[in-house]
Amino acid sequence: MNVVFCDIDGTFQDIGGDIPVVNFDAIEALQQQGDHFVFISGRGYDQLHEILDMLKGDCDVIFSNGAGYRLMGEDPVYRAWLSFEKCQEAAAFLEQREIFYFIHTDEGIIMKPYDLYTKHFSDLREKMASMGEIGDKIMNLKEKFFAEECLHVADPIAYLQDHPELKALKIEIMEASDEELDYLRTALNDEDTYVFSSYFQCLEIVNPISSKGHAVNHFMAKFPGGKSYGIGDGENDLAMLEAVDVAVAVENAKDNVKEQADIIAAHCLDGGVGKFIFEHLITPV
Repeated sequence: MNVVFCDIDGTFQDIGGDIPVVNFDAIEALQQQGDHFVFISGRGYDQLHEILDMLKGDCDVIFSNGAGYRLMGEDPVYRAWLSFEKCQEAAAFLEQREIFYFIHTDEGIIMKPYDLYTKHFSDLREKMASMGEIGDKIMNLKEKFFAEECLHVADPIAYLQDHPELKALKIEIMEASDEELDYLRTALNDEDTYVFSSYFQCLEIVNPISSKGHAVNHFMAKFPGGKSYGIGDGENDLAMLEAVDVAVAVENAKDNVKEQADIIAAHCLDGGVGKFIFEHLITPV
């Protein structure tokens, strides 16, 4: 049995581009021959419904970089999250340095009021100006998301304390300064947290076992005879590519990701995921 773990953003789809039809056809063909397709994403579970609704059927998903998973036909299961104390410690440090952060929970994202971060968004937009239309589109989507789809509270940590039933899956940072991001990555990494770059000008702070590598190993324990494939493009995919039997990077992946790959597939906008599956994994009838 083959099990294909596939990142979403930058791999299965790209900002501003339609998802190639071949990607959906490949999922269906893979499942029809008895293999598994698993979306493995930094997105929270609540952010996956749109893409799952586009499938002809369903598939397994690993979300929040391995903090949880959901098998077809079952409810989501959460494996790892940050302790309240770790959230409190990290938030105090970030606020002292006036860093824009937001907290992903199992019931959505919480953040301070949107208007507090006008300067941060302006700086990020200026930073991404060199990317042209794509940079502008990213910021339009991000700002709309922060303004309309997050829960705004005066104090996210106090809110967590008042709602102990919530699981803090990760703290995410967006920062325009590369130097500040480098500093934060070093300062916040310790034995109880794993800090990594997940997107343009972003860092994520997670429980150390909330990684795609841990998630792949946990999932593959259900299929001891299976052969695993991982397809990705970004730094948060490196642990996955190390854990799978065959590592695949799309052509638009970061250089360090392509260096770790056994196979380079086509660009995500050209259907690299679907083309790889059809060329390497689908048995001709």
